[in-house]
This record gives sequence, C-alpha cells and structure tokens, in this order.
Amino acid sequence: MRAVTRGNAPLDATGAVIVFSEYAEARRYLIDKLGEYCSYCERHIPASLAVEHIRPKTHNPTLELQWDNLLLACPNCNSTKGHENITISDYALPHIDNTFDMFQYDATAIVKPKVGLNSTDLAKTNKTIELVGLGKKPPTINTKEWKIASDRRFEHRLQAYIDAQRYAVKYSGKSADSRSEMLELLETIIISGGFWSIWMDAFSAFPEVTNRFRSIFTGTR
Repeated sequence: MRAVTRGNAPLDATGAVIVFSEYAEARRYLIDKLGEYCSYCERHIPASLAVEHIRPKTHNPTLELQWDNLLLACPNCNSTKGHENITISDYALPHIDNTFDMFQYDATAIVKPKVGLNSTDLAKTNKTIELVGLGKKPPTINTKEWKIASDRRFEHRLQAYIDAQRYAVKYSGKSADSRSEMLELLETIIISGGFWSIWMDAFSAFPEVTNRFRSIFTGTR
C-alpha cells in the first residue's frame, strides 16, 4: 500500500485555510495532492473516486469537513469500510504508517501482511485488510454472484501483478538505451492503471525504475 503525504489543508488566495461547506468540495484538492488513486487498493479511478472519511462522519460528525480526516477511496473500498468506527492507532493507514513495508502482493492477488512484521504491525495490517476487503476472494466463475459482481479489485490486482512481472522480465533483458525507452512506457502504464506497490515490488532490483515510480506519483511519501 502506497504511503502518502496529504499535506496541510488547502489555502485560498488570501492564504487562509479553506473551509468546506460540504466534504465533496475536498475532492479536487485531495486529487491534486494524492492523484486519482484509491488510498487503499491503489487502483486508478478516473471517475467516481470518493472522498473517504477515515473516521466515519456517522460516528464523528465534527470531523466530517476536517481535512485531516479525509482520503480518497474507490467505491468498493469505501462501501466495504462502511461506517466502522475505527480507532486510528489500531490500523495500518497510508497517511500515517510505512504501509509499503507492511502489505504483501503476490500471484494469489490476495493482499496479505508482509512476512516478518512485529506483532503490533501484523495486527494493524490484518485489521486494515479486513476493514476494506483487500483479502476478499472473487466468487466462483459462472455462478450468479460472479455474473453480477461489481467488485473487480481482485481481477484488476491479479492483472496488474501479471503485467508487472512480465515487464520486469522484459526490462531485465534490455540494453541501457532500450531500458531508457522502456521506462517511458512503464510510466504510462502505471499512471493509467495504478497499483503502485505491485510495480514497485516487481522492479525492486532496478532502483532507476522504482525511483521514477516514486517521483511520478503525486503525494508518495
């Protein structure tokens, strides 16, 4: 999970903190800070990206318009999280924790805690996976549930993993000049598709690539 820096609350032309009259008004500012990506599953969401209340407004009405309580989420992560009244310190969250070192992405396409986490971080990571459904398995193919399913996170994650591994193998066999050209293609793919952590893991042996991935994603911490 990409660790992000949301930054301070946006300011108006006079330098005063912008006071939102409704939380949807924060969407553009959050996108400018973090990009059009779900803060949890990392998919690129060019439409229907929700302003997500980390601590739900149902239980915390005074936090509804507070910048520090807002992230971005896809419809699936947002609806799965629902109105769970969380205690921040119990969860691994991308704007607070070093989440890139806490979540594992592999060929199963089921997000897991990374091996070797201490007991505290392991518990936090598991709670976040459960909270937004990152460990959710897809329905059996050709069942009614499969036919009508609107949650495509698993399929998208699996395809991103396959693509990232395939391109990493191709990149490793290229000459220096060809790698430079290929890096431009990789940028386009990852920006348009998301799944930053999957691509970072696949290219972990190539710092020139991972450094570029860090720099092209707005708000990466």
